Amino acid sequence: MDVEAEILDLKLRLEALEATARSGGAASGDVGARRRHPNIPAASCTRMEGIQTDITATSIAVAEVKAEIADLQSEMTQDIDALSVELAGLRRHTNEHFTSARSEMVQKFDSLRCEMIELGLRLDRLLAKNGA
Repeated sequence: MDVEAEILDLKLRLEALEATARSGGAASGDVGARRRHPNIPAASCTRMEGIQTDITATSIAVAEVKAEIADLQSEMTQDIDALSVELAGLRRHTNEHFTSARSEMVQKFDSLRCEMIELGLRLDRLLAKNGA
């Protein structure tokens, strides 16, 4: 994992911790220490505490998912960078082969052209000898 992903992971974990702290300390176990309004029945307070616990758990799960997404994004970026390097190497290698093959073809073409000119001259000489 690279430094950016680690920093993002730490930020997300800090957000999760802050969400836990904002929820009234549900993670630290002092849910009962919260003040209850005298007009609210105890069952409603219990439900509210349950909802608050669910919200905290959801916040933590969202932070974990964000961290996983950041890790995947980091891995994808590294994979794409590696693929780009591989493609650049392949292009260079292909270009070298293409250049050498083209050079060989030009040399063979020049050689064939010279041989054709020589054969034409020989043919002219032979025809001149036979026709003279």
